[in-house]
Amino acid sequence: PTMSYGDDWDALGACMTTAMEMEASVDAVLEGSIKSAQHLFSRYDMDLDGRLCQQDFYDLMLELNLALPYPDYQRFVDASFAYADADREGRLSIEDFIPLYKSIAAVRRAFRRQDHHLNGQVDRYDFYQVLRELELDDAEQGLQAMADAAFSEADAQGRGIVNFGQVLVWHSVYMLGSSRQRQCAQQQQQQLQ
Repeated sequence: PTMSYGDDWDALGACMTTAMEMEASVDAVLEGSIKSAQHLFSRYDMDLDGRLCQQDFYDLMLELNLALPYPDYQRFVDASFAYADADREGRLSIEDFIPLYKSIAAVRRAFRRQDHHLNGQVDRYDFYQVLRELELDDAEQGLQAMADAAFSEADAQGRGIVNFGQVLVWHSVYMLGSSRQRQCAQQQQQQLQ
């Protein structure tokens, strides 16, 4: 069967609509308010004890529709859960969850501002701008080197662009993980004094 140009445009329009719908659903989940975080948390608190186990948290994060390969998604969930589980008891309270939720929402807002083509992807320069918006620019030269290395890792396929999920994985593994390591080191130093 032969396709006409109209069919090509229809298929392209359907793909664009699907991509925009996925972006809108992520934006709705990550609205950023505490009320939104509390509502999301309560929907996944399956045993109604005010805490999320890692499986509940995993299910909650599926709502973000990140379109990530399973290993990347698992890295994101594991790093995020470890960051939020400050007391290391294996369960998250709403007080543990809200800072993580706000962090993810901040990454989303920065990403959306740099997604100039509104296609859910940013290039290397825009990725650098996302990092700057997240105020990761303590040392400008260090940020550029970190951004280059981070972009190369996030863009493992070498396409020259990364999507929100890839940026979020990088942020959760490296930025949140580093933050948690610094906090633990500070706590250990305080205990020694």
